[in-house]
Amino acid sequence: VASPVDPSRSIFLCSEYIRQVTFSLSQEFGVARQVVGNYAHFWTWREGEEPDKMTGNLLTAVYLDPQDAMFFSEPSKPA
Repeated sequence: VASPVDPSRSIFLCSEYIRQVTFSLSQEFGVARQVVGNYAHFWTWREGEEPDKMTGNLLTAVYLDPQDAMFFSEPSKPA
């Protein structure tokens, strides 16, 4: 994508969504404890003034599942 500030330089955008499921021991025999995490990474790479230099930016977003106990107490939840 061309940079809005300088159209001669490019911006590269990339994103990745990850759902991580972790199992561990629980206090109840024979039942595994399960923790689910959802998060995404968003990268932005901009060409620098010199041809062999770039500037990178990484944003990480973490999401709660509706089944999560904290979902309904989250202040920024959707209305």
